[in-house]
Amino acid sequence: MKDKYRISVVIPTYNEEANIKETLISVKNQRCSVPYEIIVVDGHSSDETVSIAKNYAKTYISPKKGKANQLNYIVPETSGDLLVFLDADTIIEPNFLQKIYKIFQRHKNLFACSARVKYYNDKSISFKLGSQRFTITMYFFLNLGMHIYYFCKSLLGFPELMGCNIIVRRDIFFKARGFRQLPSNLLGIDKVFSDSLIYLKRKVKRGKIKTLNFVYVFTSGRTLNARRSLRRIKDYHSKKDIYYNSAKGKN
Repeated sequence: MKDKYRISVVIPTYNEEANIKETLISVKNQRCSVPYEIIVVDGHSSDETVSIAKNYAKTYISPKKGKANQLNYIVPETSGDLLVFLDADTIIEPNFLQKIYKIFQRHKNLFACSARVKYYNDKSISFKLGSQRFTITMYFFLNLGMHIYYFCKSLLGFPELMGCNIIVRRDIFFKARGFRQLPSNLLGIDKVFSDSLIYLKRKVKRGKIKTLNFVYVFTSGRTLNARRSLRRIKDYHSKKDIYYNSAKGKN
């Protein structure tokens, strides 16, 4: 019989030995009043990712590589009413899970959300103003632009969850039929999952999906580059049928 947790934190990995320890420590050190579990699901790493992860979390090896495959494989092994999906290079504040849990308790109609993202590298400036701590990195203007972009998408009725942190109710995850594994040459399983939730919301005529304004995570800026961003935009427009059919569960 599985232990019963209120929150399941799930982290997919593949060759993340340089990042996974810091991420897991940030999850392990949460000040949270409800029970939570930490699960790592690995995609057959060739480095020390798995041996590091085993020191901090229940660790599984997925039969198939690929972020979507790994997450869909592991969710049935979890027990949390709330599923928190984090990337292996994403750091959360000590009260992150507590804040998230309270938000979902207050807003019963909330299907899923993402916290605001702050990209970082090793160089940053932190300062405290009143009870709040602020951190400024070299990505300050990018972070601000991304926040405005996702905020506007939510206002226009097309919310998009951020892949480095997605929080969703367990029952909603299964009703949306989980993540879709896109062809290996395409990016954006977070966009497809967001769209599948929008379709579900329209079907059941209730629910909300949103990006939070005052809760945030730190995630590495290592994959940020103009070429990757332009490729993603190009894919959305040139291969929109693939994305549409994936979100609708037609392939």
